Amino acid sequence: MARNSIVAKTWLNFCLLLCVMVTLLHKCQSLAIDREDTLPMGTALTANQTLLSKNGTFALGFFSPNNTNNWYIGIWYAKISEKTIVWVANRENPLRKMPGVLKLSRDGYLRLYDLQGRSVWTSDNSLKASWATMLESGNLVMVGTRAGNISEIVWESFQHPVDTWLPGMKMWKGMKLTSWKSSSDPAPGPFSFQMDPSPGKTQLLLISNNRSQYSSTGEWNGEYFANMPGYALAGSYVKVEFVIFSPSTMYCSFTTSSMIMGRAILEKNGLLRGYYMIQNGAWMLDGFVPRDQCNVCGVCGANAVCNGYARLSTNVEGNANVTCTCLQGFRPKNSHAWDSQEYWLSGCVHRSPLQCSLTNSTDGFLEVKGKHLADDKAIPYSKEQTLSGCQHACLNNCSCMAFWLSSSSPPVCRLWFGDFMNVRDCPGRRSFYLRLAASELRGSTSKPRNKSIGLHILLPGGAAALGLVLVLAVFIMWKRGRMLTEDDVPTSLRTFTFRKLQVATNNFRHKLGSGSFGSVFKGTLPDNTLVAVKELKSSAQAEKQFRAEITTIGNIHHVNLVRLLGFCAERSRRLLVYEYMPNGSLESLLFRGNDGEAQGELLNWKTRFQIALGTARGLAYIHEECIDRIIHCDIKPENILLDAEFCPRVADFGMAKLVGRDFSRVLTTTRGTIGYLAPEWISGLPITPKADVYSFGITLLEIISGRRNIDLNAPEPSSYLFHPWAADQVHRGNLMALVDGRISGEVDAHEVRRAIAASILCIQEDENVRPTMAQVVNILEGIVDTNAPQIQASLGSLPDHHGGEQEGDLI
Repeated sequence: MARNSIVAKTWLNFCLLLCVMVTLLHKCQSLAIDREDTLPMGTALTANQTLLSKNGTFALGFFSPNNTNNWYIGIWYAKISEKTIVWVANRENPLRKMPGVLKLSRDGYLRLYDLQGRSVWTSDNSLKASWATMLESGNLVMVGTRAGNISEIVWESFQHPVDTWLPGMKMWKGMKLTSWKSSSDPAPGPFSFQMDPSPGKTQLLLISNNRSQYSSTGEWNGEYFANMPGYALAGSYVKVEFVIFSPSTMYCSFTTSSMIMGRAILEKNGLLRGYYMIQNGAWMLDGFVPRDQCNVCGVCGANAVCNGYARLSTNVEGNANVTCTCLQGFRPKNSHAWDSQEYWLSGCVHRSPLQCSLTNSTDGFLEVKGKHLADDKAIPYSKEQTLSGCQHACLNNCSCMAFWLSSSSPPVCRLWFGDFMNVRDCPGRRSFYLRLAASELRGSTSKPRNKSIGLHILLPGGAAALGLVLVLAVFIMWKRGRMLTEDDVPTSLRTFTFRKLQVATNNFRHKLGSGSFGSVFKGTLPDNTLVAVKELKSSAQAEKQFRAEITTIGNIHHVNLVRLLGFCAERSRRLLVYEYMPNGSLESLLFRGNDGEAQGELLNWKTRFQIALGTARGLAYIHEECIDRIIHCDIKPENILLDAEFCPRVADFGMAKLVGRDFSRVLTTTRGTIGYLAPEWISGLPITPKADVYSFGITLLEIISGRRNIDLNAPEPSSYLFHPWAADQVHRGNLMALVDGRISGEVDAHEVRRAIAASILCIQEDENVRPTMAQVVNILEGIVDTNAPQIQASLGSLPDHHGGEQEGDLI
């Protein structure tokens, strides 16, 4: 009886324990589910963690724009492969080098810390919050509890917008959107969008530099904005709500139908664009204001001319659709911003400084026709009523930058002071006269005050003679095959004299490397910019490479492509000037420590993977996003350069081939490097961008393994060629055998699987089976599952080098 009692008691205790465990498990599971969209008090969000809204539409987490070394806390669309940021917390205070920690502190504030424990951003809620939640609307809310357990929102991201207006977000009078400073910097830019601050006004304004209005929606009439009647017809999928409580308290918001996602964004170029997406497809441009982008105040920066109209386009990036050019005698102040079409960041500066002296000025004037120059900085000088008198008045004032004479009666002399803003093409517009240094005026060295206003214009007879000389010179240069046409040379490139590059390189003393094409030297420009100067050998092939570099990489810009700064083409001399890459080529670092290679610090796995991903992004850009597709034709570690942060830059476009959008493939002579050539090229067939994909696959295997594709020092002849041996190991399931043994203990297994899957897919013999570089990027980023059937099928099509059955999972 006692024994039965003990058994019953034991059984009862076991049941109670089981119940407790089930209850705890249920609570843990509930906590895990809540944790997906909720950050409770005292908990933190770290580098690889995100808060995901209930249905997975939005995510809150850390991001780094354009692979910079600055990190931010932001909100983005979670179901879209292209990361679309809609909100940034610490836009003015980035975390340097690496992510930090976002924590809901015990005091009820949301704080962002760097890894040294310093606070870089704090929410400004006045009441204590108990938790933070990521909502399906894209709104991050902090919720507090008042007496009586009544919950209320004490802070929300919708009240602190950045550049994006989401459905359901109320744009109150006093709130505003502010553009990003640039594509890689979310700090506040010069453009803003807000409700007219005047009491009773219901219009929404676009403003530049907090002072200059350049567009307006017009007043709200109860159904639509007066200047945007078209939006009254959009009611089937967009509904605008305008609520007025008082002349100074009102808001505007919009909603979309359940099947459509929408957003409005104030782009970094000053355009307000509306986008919509149907069922997680692709963003489509719905419209933008202003229609003429040249109306955006300062869109081209100082001393530049806006000469184009914005066009309706599905370009989600929001790049400038206008073309900006510097006024004659000026150059871009920041060539990097200019190459990125972010003209407004810096504008242009004088190419040659003015030499102003009231007693001995050598400055002169250039007549500028067909340009509209606003009158806001023009000062009337009624004392002078003649062109020469007006010129004299401007020349005698060191602050005067231009002048013109009105067509009124009597004429009025107007003097312009300071930088030129908002200049635009305007055929038929009256001329103005631009002050320039004497060196910028053709053949002019005399004092302009003693010359006529047309100082820079030669006499008709002299002009004819000079024209004849120029025609002869052009003909001779054309016959020699030495001339680049104006269309060949991108306007963003600088031209250098041979003498300037000789000085910059200290007479070509510091050689960085050499090859069959010529040699590369380190140099320093007068502004202390470090450059790499490639001097090409004088030959027909060198001339082809010179032209190929200028017409391909000279026209484009991407963070993973080396930037061509300029060139020299004097007589038979051909030199190219690039940005300097302090860490040299991938080849010089990747194979260190192998037989016959110099010893040195190894590239760790994290760096290798980022190099592979960055290179893939660069290739995807030239294959898909340029006006003409570019096939690089020589992808290998030697042509992947590394900057100070080991960010990869694809280089050496001397063998590149342009392919028009109307052509799927191109027939060209075999070019490239043995070991990296695609099979179709060796067979003499026309090629496509898939030839680069094959070369990248070989290069990726070298990045993973740290060994060369062709290695005659390998222990066995069967492994002289690395990629067949690598494919064999994949069939056997020996993935880690491919990883460089010197770093194998520190690798990320998931990244290794993705990298190997991408590399094996890229080296398929059938080009139709190979992925595009954009698909390779998705595989490396983990967007495409490496266990997907199509990948497995492609891997299974590789030849079975070991002659047996596959052992274990491929990936």
